[in-house]
Amino acid sequence: MINVLKKKPVPAPRPVLEESGPAIEMPANKRPSIVDGHAHSAGEFSRGEDIVRTMDGLGVDQVVLCPGPLNEPKKWPVPNLARVIRKRGLGMVGNRLLRLTSGYVSRRFDLDVSNAYVAALARRHPGRIVQACWVDPANTGLTDWLEARQAEWKFKALKVHQCFQRVKANSPGMHDLARFAGAMKIPVFVHLFSRRDALDLLDLIAAHPETIFVIAHVMGLGVFSSAADRDALRNVYFDTSPPNLTPLGLVERALEIFGAGRLLLGSDTPYGRNNLAAAIARVRGLDISAGEKNLILGENARRIYSI
Repeated sequence: MINVLKKKPVPAPRPVLEESGPAIEMPANKRPSIVDGHAHSAGEFSRGEDIVRTMDGLGVDQVVLCPGPLNEPKKWPVPNLARVIRKRGLGMVGNRLLRLTSGYVSRRFDLDVSNAYVAALARRHPGRIVQACWVDPANTGLTDWLEARQAEWKFKALKVHQCFQRVKANSPGMHDLARFAGAMKIPVFVHLFSRRDALDLLDLIAAHPETIFVIAHVMGLGVFSSAADRDALRNVYFDTSPPNLTPLGLVERALEIFGAGRLLLGSDTPYGRNNLAAAIARVRGLDISAGEKNLILGENARRIYSI
């Protein structure tokens, strides 16, 4: 099992069993209008059939699926704290709490197996499940591994989570990752750990204007909104998930500063209760035009992920 916290050569993925049953394809004449831009293959989203059933019930066309700890489907009891923290969210304080769980997570979470499992789900449900590959920029041989896995899996995004992978945002590995993503025209999805990391990410963004960066949970908004050259951040988007931890006030502030064209719907399922339904309802309840809501609900994601 890979410990996602330690630097080591990147091994080839181990075989993973795919789901049984016929593949479910998206009708060719249907254009996606709602995209869940952030969910995990865990809990209630452990099985492809359950993911598709949930999306169908809510009128969702596609989901950008990140790896998660493989387990039997179950609920993850993450409380709705957005009602209490109405403006700023847990943000960097929550990250410190999350990092405390990193040892436990590393013992249960094999990135190789989980990435391969999401790739299998995407193959079985083309047009509905879109793979985001979770990588560790500190691993040696990263670019060769990315090239081999991209040829095999055709993933649409790369994810880095600094709570579990203690790599600096402007490290050599992150520059390699950004160059690869820019060449492949796929976004880099980043869960920042600290304000210092947000400042470092500004340097990475400036060095790679051809690469799209998605900032998880609207973290570091104060840093990005205070950037001296905000025009240089045209390649930056903000994931608004999850509705139970990222308060409406923070989403509205990002909307005011950067506009609807830079925000993405996200649920962070399964980490909460009925997150996807709540996320959709929250966007639909915003005091903006129908066209702006459509951008957040799916059009932005379709454009940047080329789906």
